[in-house]
Amino acid sequence: MVQIWFEKPEFFLNGCDNLQSDNFQKFEDPRNAILRNLNNQVLMKSNEMNIPVLEDMTDHEIQANAHQTILMMQAYKETVPKSLAMAILVNGKKQIYSLSCQNHELQFKEGPPPNHIAAETSEFIFYQHKVPGHKKMQFESSLYPGYFLACKKEEKGDFKLVLKQDCQEVDTFMMFTVQYC
Repeated sequence: MVQIWFEKPEFFLNGCDNLQSDNFQKFEDPRNAILRNLNNQVLMKSNEMNIPVLEDMTDHEIQANAHQTILMMQAYKETVPKSLAMAILVNGKKQIYSLSCQNHELQFKEGPPPNHIAAETSEFIFYQHKVPGHKKMQFESSLYPGYFLACKKEEKGDFKLVLKQDCQEVDTFMMFTVQYC
């Protein structure tokens, strides 16, 4: 027999231990944040394309380009929580863009992510994990478990945000500071 009871916005199931996480629901309002890698480069949406890049910026430049640099961290709750589920958004000049990891490629897609995602995984959901022994965070793709947001230096010297498979070692390219503002 399965019993269900409700307490405020959360619900609990009793007698059914094999349930899987089967959906994400927006939780609270998004929080503004700046994400930086360990080289202090700022994650932002590029002007020309909808790709996430990392650039050296002063605090003044961050504020002057807020429509590209100030991210919105939208928390989601799950039926069966695994970790802190987040969507990463940027509020462009005329449009909200959501970070997506479809086909192992990262890009900002036009529009906010859905309020409710009726699936166990999503191209828009990343699990935020605290790095043990550091005051840094890692972001694991819910769509591709074991793949994390990471910095990659391109041939011409630019830094791009990519998905990288976890190698079980401390990888500083997968660590970020989250500065809420």
